[in-house]
Amino acid sequence: MHLALTDDQRELQSTLRSYFAELARPGPDGGRPDYVATIRRMGDDGWLGLGWPTEYGGHGRGPVDQMIFVEESHWAGVPLPLLTLNSVGPAIMQLGTDAQKEEFLPAILRGEVHFSIGYTEPGLPPDPGGA
Repeated sequence: MHLALTDDQRELQSTLRSYFAELARPGPDGGRPDYVATIRRMGDDGWLGLGWPTEYGGHGRGPVDQMIFVEESHWAGVPLPLLTLNSVGPAIMQLGTDAQKEEFLPAILRGEVHFSIGYTEPGLPPDPGGA
């Protein structure tokens, strides 16, 4: 199966390639750019909300545009807070209280808030080895 991009999607892809190439440049010490600074820069530049609905501060672009965003960041080696953007943010949009939406969604889009999720197995005894 071959998926063909529209002209607008190819333009987005080209724009993102240039943008991510700049973000991926080595820092002054020759190392990779700082994760937090990179995510905040993407937030400041308005890219983190590409696939989010406009009512929550996003661009309201479709899933193919979101896929292009994620793929181009990966090709360039630029990290993304994918769990936060693609799972936690949408869960808050759908199930969160108004207060949670007001507090967390803008902060996620600014690159200031990151979530992680920890899972446990109910009913299992604790690991005596501490692992």
